[in-house]
Amino acid sequence: MGDLAILAYHSLDTSGSVVSIDPHVFARQMACAAELGFRGVSMRDAVAQRASDGTWPERSVVLTFDDGFANLHAEALPVLRRHGFTATVFLVSEYMGRSNLWETPPAGLGTRPVLGWRQAEELAEAGWEIGSHTRTHPDLRSLSAAQLEDEIAGSRAALEQRLGVAVESFAYPYGRYDARAETVAAREYTAACTTRLNRAGDESLFGLPRVDAYYLKDERAVRRLLTGKLDHYLTLRRWGRAVRRTLAGDPVAAKS
Repeated sequence: MGDLAILAYHSLDTSGSVVSIDPHVFARQMACAAELGFRGVSMRDAVAQRASDGTWPERSVVLTFDDGFANLHAEALPVLRRHGFTATVFLVSEYMGRSNLWETPPAGLGTRPVLGWRQAEELAEAGWEIGSHTRTHPDLRSLSAAQLEDEIAGSRAALEQRLGVAVESFAYPYGRYDARAETVAAREYTAACTTRLNRAGDESLFGLPRVDAYYLKDERAVRRLLTGKLDHYLTLRRWGRAVRRTLAGDPVAAKS
C-alpha cells in the first residue's frame, strides 16, 4: 500500500499563530499540488477506496480542516473550487455560529468566529465532507464513559440532524485519545484522525496520522511532502514532539 498525505489545517489567517496559515500561502500550496498532478480529496473518499480495494487513491492528498473556523468559507472554498478539490471539515457541534472559546486561543490567534450552520451547508453543497470534532472539544481521556458517548456519538447525531448529511469521519481533539475513545469512535464512524506526524500507510482507520500545516510553511514543503522527500524531516519532528510531550508528562499524547 502506498503512503497518503493527510494534511491538517485549522485557521486561514495572517496572525502567525501555531494553528494559522496565511491564505495566500494556502492558495499557493493548493496550486502546487494541482501542478504536480495531485487532487485534493476528502477523508471519506480516501477511506472508501482503501475499504474497497486495500489501497489509498493515487496522486491524491487528503485535505482536512479542524475546528471549522469561519474563514474557511471565504478563503478555502473558492481556492478548492478553482482546482476541483474537495476536503473534510471537522466541526465542533456545540460551537457552530459562535467562536473558538472552547479553550484559551493560542498566542496571536485571538477569538475568531466559527462557521454557522448555513455556511456549513454551503460547504457540503460544494462537495466537502462534514466530519465531527466532538460537541465541545475536550481532552477525551479525561471523560467518563457517558461523557465520551455524548461528545463522540452525540456530536455526530447533532450534525446529521441539523445538516442532513451522513457524518462518517472523526478527529480526536488535540489528537488525544485512549482505548475507550477509540472504541466509541470505531462504532460511530468509518475513520478517525490523530495528530501523529506522518503520512498514512496501513495504520488502523481509527488512528490515522496527519501532517499539520504548521510544518508546511510554503509550497516547496508541500512539493517535497507529496513527492516523498519530506519523510525524514517528519520523522525528526515526530521524535522531537514525542520527547517534549513525554517530558511534560503526557506519554499517551506523544503517541498521537
